[in-house]
Amino acid sequence: MNLPLLSKYLGVVTLLLAAAMLFALPWAIPWLGHGAHFDTRGFFAILSSAAIAATLGGGMLLAGRNAHGPLYRREAIAIVGISWLIFTFVGALPFILGHVKGSESRERIVRLVVDDLFESASGFTGAGATIMNDIEDESMLPKCLLFWRSETHFVGGLGIMVLFVALLGQGSAGKALLMTESVGPQGEVGTTRSQHSAWIFAGIYVGLNIILTLLLMIEGMNLFDALCHSFGTIATGGLSTYNASVAHFENIAIEMTIGTFMMIACVNFSLLYAVLLGQWTRLWINTELWAYLAILFGVIGAVMIAGLWHHDFPNVGTAFRYSYFNVISVQTNTGFGTNDFDHWNEFSRGMLFVIMFVGGCAGSTSCSLKVIRHVVLWKSLYIYILKTFRPRLITTMRLNGKAVEDSDELTNEVFIYFGMIGFVFITAWLMLLFLEPDQAWLEAGHSPPVKMLDCATGVAACINGVGPGLGALGPSKNFSGFSIGSKLVFTALMLLGRIEIFPLLVIFTPGLWRRPTT
Repeated sequence: MNLPLLSKYLGVVTLLLAAAMLFALPWAIPWLGHGAHFDTRGFFAILSSAAIAATLGGGMLLAGRNAHGPLYRREAIAIVGISWLIFTFVGALPFILGHVKGSESRERIVRLVVDDLFESASGFTGAGATIMNDIEDESMLPKCLLFWRSETHFVGGLGIMVLFVALLGQGSAGKALLMTESVGPQGEVGTTRSQHSAWIFAGIYVGLNIILTLLLMIEGMNLFDALCHSFGTIATGGLSTYNASVAHFENIAIEMTIGTFMMIACVNFSLLYAVLLGQWTRLWINTELWAYLAILFGVIGAVMIAGLWHHDFPNVGTAFRYSYFNVISVQTNTGFGTNDFDHWNEFSRGMLFVIMFVGGCAGSTSCSLKVIRHVVLWKSLYIYILKTFRPRLITTMRLNGKAVEDSDELTNEVFIYFGMIGFVFITAWLMLLFLEPDQAWLEAGHSPPVKMLDCATGVAACINGVGPGLGALGPSKNFSGFSIGSKLVFTALMLLGRIEIFPLLVIFTPGLWRRPTT
């Protein structure tokens, strides 16, 4: 492993983070942040954090200033994994410096630090889970820290490596980083040049944020709320500026607009670029896109019917309004809410739990398994069944109207990833059952099996980047009641889900650091 080269790349990434923090400073000003007084505590928390990040980044850049040589794929993967850890830890500094006071006990400081690491990871990964009980109380969370909380969505959704490649290029190294950051099979880019591809991705991403911000302001939001909800929508993050999330506005136009943009943000960005070029035929032949829309609207229809059947909704209009927004929010792994779906019928809640594991398209800001993996899985199973009864049959998997080269390799990759997700899910679920006492559920009037379901939905919500789960983690609740150990498990799950396990695991595999592989 070329450690000086690694230090050079990580230094640039950390400096970019320091620069991003500065955009939260203006919201400490009374007239802009809508506060009565200048927000001294939040201002200096952000400024101090940016200074620490700049010092750290500058030191790493200085240490690797003379580094040269090729960037192999294992190093690119390591850079992505370490970058996400740096962003999580350094990105938590504004919260830590804004919350911790000199009189705090050691135990409370540890709890606050763990909580702030959780919040930082949730923001950057787009999970949208939270441990904050009252985000509307400016004495607890100043306006500029609330903005930084949403801004982490913007930075994480854009992708650390995409931003890095867009600004610096780096030739073949940039291509390796971009391929590593663009998670999921068939994570297409619009051009073979990595820097051009990164600029296209960034341009579409920023453009969607600007368009949505303007629309939300036209529909009644102020600039602060419009920016924060745009960041949460396009990055499919879901952290709001209000305790009631999007339901706070009680505005159907806002709900429909955010719901539609959540759906668009989970389309492969290469397809959005094709639309800009007028290449509409790419939409009609894209297998993943049609599967994504079919699942999405199929579940919306099923939840509407079940909700009307079980009297969750008074009429068809209300059924469509809440089903459309909340189903899109859960499948796209955004996590905004307009209705407490934890009070819906069991069938609808079960459908929401299932689509947590679906997500959006590859090459989008969505987490989870991605629709394309489900498509490949079912096509592979279908081919396997055919060959079971017709052993001599020769058939090839087709995607987007074309035969897939090395379909066996793609099938193996998908099955391995499903297996890894299953292993991580079961392991984390058992850890939560061990760490969390039954007494908390018994005092709430629930039986131990309810704890098993709540912990399972918590794992699903974090590893798939959804945010809210069911039961004790429903949309009207949060993760604040869990123990320190459980919050660390949830934090790790959010990181694993965002970068799809392997980049984070590789940095803890000593053999991969020693062997010079390409």
